[in-house]
Amino acid sequence: MYGKGIKRTGIARIAFLLVFPLLLTGCWNNRDLTEINIVAGLGLDRTEDGKVLLTVQVVEPAAIQSTSSGKGKGGGAQPKPVFIESYEGETVFDAVRGMLSIVDKRLFLSTAQVLILGERLSQDGIEEVLDFFQRNHEIDYSMTVLVAKGVTPKEILEMETDIDSIPAVYIRGSAENTVSRGTVKRILLIDLIKDMGGSGRQPAIGQISKAGEKKVITEGTAVFRDGKLAGWLDLYETRGYLFAIDKVKSAVVNVPADEGKIAMEIIRSKGKVKVAFENGEPSMLTVKVETEANVGGYEGKGALDSPDNLYFLEKTLEEEIKKEISTALEKTQKEYSSDIFGFGAYVHKYHPQYWKNAKKDWNDIFSKLPADIQVDAKIMRTGIVKSPVKKDE
Repeated sequence: MYGKGIKRTGIARIAFLLVFPLLLTGCWNNRDLTEINIVAGLGLDRTEDGKVLLTVQVVEPAAIQSTSSGKGKGGGAQPKPVFIESYEGETVFDAVRGMLSIVDKRLFLSTAQVLILGERLSQDGIEEVLDFFQRNHEIDYSMTVLVAKGVTPKEILEMETDIDSIPAVYIRGSAENTVSRGTVKRILLIDLIKDMGGSGRQPAIGQISKAGEKKVITEGTAVFRDGKLAGWLDLYETRGYLFAIDKVKSAVVNVPADEGKIAMEIIRSKGKVKVAFENGEPSMLTVKVETEANVGGYEGKGALDSPDNLYFLEKTLEEEIKKEISTALEKTQKEYSSDIFGFGAYVHKYHPQYWKNAKKDWNDIFSKLPADIQVDAKIMRTGIVKSPVKKDE
């Protein structure tokens, strides 16, 4: 009984969060809820013949109200809280306007929680997509952007989940939770627009894929070069990349121990990238990471109370983080030739004269430079129990 009450309260809160932006619109643009379709999620892909495929996930306020109040549970089928529609257009703007021919009310885009980009669209280039969103005054620039891998945006938005009545809200929450593990590059629309228009940093967008019929997984990163999808980083490469660019706030790194492993909880981390110059030319990419961690779990032999053991553990953690950074950097250099780390942004800022002549070729220059990766790890706490907990033999 209490569980159902909590769930209904959560649904009501979600409905409020989606509707609240409507209350903030200016008087010139006020609309009644009965006159609009409240969009929770957007998906964009490219069809085989080159058209833009727009998919929208629209909230049904009446269904949410029915669910949150507990009505409609004995007198027939309960209405679904969202419906999905798709439309093909020559451009994104054309698809948005064309959608009006198959839905009953105008789409209200300011409530969109997520924007999911398809692989085919991303491979062709996402500049057109961003151009539309920059020009549309109804867009919420804080929506989460993800790239779908091995599945289409339409398939993800059509998915019915038991976790949340509004799938787009569930997807956004999943991405936010994964950030605390340091295994996804979460990026907001406004940040993506800045990266696309900036100088010296290629875009990187979080990855989403299906983890079953009713679940998604948001781990990994889509790497772009010049606005086009170049490839992917897995969750460990993603974490190495995030360590380097100072985006890891919390994570769990497993390191080997005597006949077992130790789970290290990262509690603080600071990363910085630079480019060393010699005789007016870049000579070395440098990455420096300082991190602090606690022992979260210990499966192995021996105790952790001696200085030698703690020193060894710190060095082992340093090597593990260094390996993840090195793998990510090598892949972006050798396979994708895409500077998502922002080494070019450093050159642009501190060596502007060199950058002026080299910016067009920077990705190629970046891909050939050697790298020096330094990691300094400190173990802050090992816990009250210094040895692994084992049953009596």
